[in-house]
Amino acid sequence: MKSIFFVTAMLFSSLSFAGQRVFDCQATQLSKSPDVSEDFNIQKNPTVLLIEDAKNWSLNVGDYSVSTLDKNGPALARESSAASDTEVRYDFWVEASYEFELVINVVDHTAKVYWWGLGEQTEIGTFQCEVSVK
Repeated sequence: MKSIFFVTAMLFSSLSFAGQRVFDCQATQLSKSPDVSEDFNIQKNPTVLLIEDAKNWSLNVGDYSVSTLDKNGPALARESSAASDTEVRYDFWVEASYEFELVINVVDHTAKVYWWGLGEQTEIGTFQCEVSVK
């Protein structure tokens, strides 16, 4: 029951504060899959950064970056949902193409990151996240 409360609180907390929620994640294990895009440069920059507030968000995966603040950038969409009793799932679309899935454990702040750029789920890696509110 406690876990369900944490997942629900995390999903709706962006509505209850004026600041930004920041997930600053460092890789603990990277995928060796050749299907992970080289554009991310994830081997040399093993980080994921999600910054969100009630209206805007930005996502950096390695060297790849998208943000709703970039008015000249591609069309973006994001949804969040409960993945399990202890996990929140974020789904990201770029130009109507499903691109990234980020699943964050609300207990230990570990995250799994997946890329969907080739039409199937490709694991990028496992990350440890620091969560803060600014």
